[in-house]
Amino acid sequence: MYVKNEQGDRLLVYVLENGEVVAKDPEASTEGFDLTDVYCLGCSWHGSPKRLMQR
Repeated sequence: MYVKNEQGDRLLVYVLENGEVVAKDPEASTEGFDLTDVYCLGCSWHGSPKRLMQR
């Protein structure tokens, strides 16, 4: 999964079981990136990380 910032830069992320979005690289900062909309690397899906959580 990845997120984007206003410039269109991408940051690889994980979405945790509780819906929290964290950077794949522990040294990377998510500051400036929109964490409310995540994108799938291998498909066309994108949306809220909360939609990935099992009910």
